[in-house]
Amino acid sequence: MVNFGIVGLGRIGKVHLSNVQRYFTNARVIAACSNENKHEKFLEEHGVNLYFDSLELMLKTPEIDAVIIASPTAFHFEHIHQVAQARKHIFCEKPIDLSLEKVINIKETVDAAGIHFMLGFNRRFDPHIKKLKKALDQDQAGHPRIIKITSRDPEPPPLKFIKHSGGLFLDMTIHDFDIARFLVEDEVVQVMAYGTVFGDLNLETLDDIDTAVVTLIFKNGCMVQIDNSRYCPYGYDQRIEVFGEKGKIATQNILEDAIQTSNSSGHHTAKAQYFFIQRYAESYRNALSHFIQTLENRQSTTPSAYDSHAAMTIAMAAKQSIRENRPITLPTRS
Repeated sequence: MVNFGIVGLGRIGKVHLSNVQRYFTNARVIAACSNENKHEKFLEEHGVNLYFDSLELMLKTPEIDAVIIASPTAFHFEHIHQVAQARKHIFCEKPIDLSLEKVINIKETVDAAGIHFMLGFNRRFDPHIKKLKKALDQDQAGHPRIIKITSRDPEPPPLKFIKHSGGLFLDMTIHDFDIARFLVEDEVVQVMAYGTVFGDLNLETLDDIDTAVVTLIFKNGCMVQIDNSRYCPYGYDQRIEVFGEKGKIATQNILEDAIQTSNSSGHHTAKAQYFFIQRYAESYRNALSHFIQTLENRQSTTPSAYDSHAAMTIAMAAKQSIRENRPITLPTRS
C-alpha cells in the first residue's frame, strides 16, 4: 500500500485525490495540505482524515510514502525541495518551474535524494495516444516525416491564472511539445513560432497570445506542426496525425456521445467533449497508476525532470522566435 500526501486542492489536486481513493486498491491518500480552509467536506467525503495548513507539518507524518504536488506552479520548486529533503517520493504536476535553471536544479536534487520522481505530462498515458504510439513503433506508417498536432481549448482560463502560468507556450503548448518528443523519440534542433491575439482578453499586456502555430524540426529530420487556440466554439479540439512513407496514423476528437443524425441538411454528430478534465480523465488515472507501479517495482519512470527541461527549452525558444521573428536553433544533446 502506497500512502500519499497531497499538497494543493484545486481542480487538478481534487482529480488526483479522487482517482487514488476511487480506483486504486494498492494506494490511498491519507493526508492533505492546503493554505485554504475550505476543503474539509471534500476530504471527509473521500476518507482523508489528516488535514494540514502547511507542507512542512504534513511531511512530519511518518506513514506518508509519496507526495502528489498539485499546488500552483509558483510553489513547485519550493515544494519539491521540501519533499525531497523529507525523502518522500514525488508525483508533480507540470511544469516544475518557469525557470530553466530551477528545473536543472530540481533534476539534481531528486537524483541526489534517490527518490522516485515523475512529472504529470498525462497525455502520454491517454489510451488513444498510446495506441497511436504503438502503431508507430510497429512501423505501420514508416519513419515519421510530418506530424500535425491540434490542441484548442473551448475558452481561455481566467486572467488571474494566466498572469502566473507562464503564458500559452509554458502552460498549454508544453503538453504538445512533450507529446511531439514522445512520438518522435528524438530531440528538437529548430523552433519557429507565430502567434497573435484574436480574442477579447488583453493578453498583450501580459506578454501572451491566444493563438499560435509552431514548427519543430527534429534532429532526424521529422517536422512537427502544432496549432493552438484558446477559443474553440465546438469544444475541446485534440487531434494528432503522423505521416510517414508508408501512410498515416491519426487520432480524432472524442465526442460527447456517439449518436449521428442524418437528414436532408447532412450528417450531424455531437460536439467534442468540453474540456481536458473530461477528455483526459482516463489518462490522469493511468499516469498515477504508472507512478505507483514503477514505485512498487523499483523501475525508472517517465516523464522525468529531464523531459520537463526539454519541453521547457522548446517553449522558451518558441517565445523567443515570436519576439525576434526568426527560427531558433537549439543545442543538440550529446
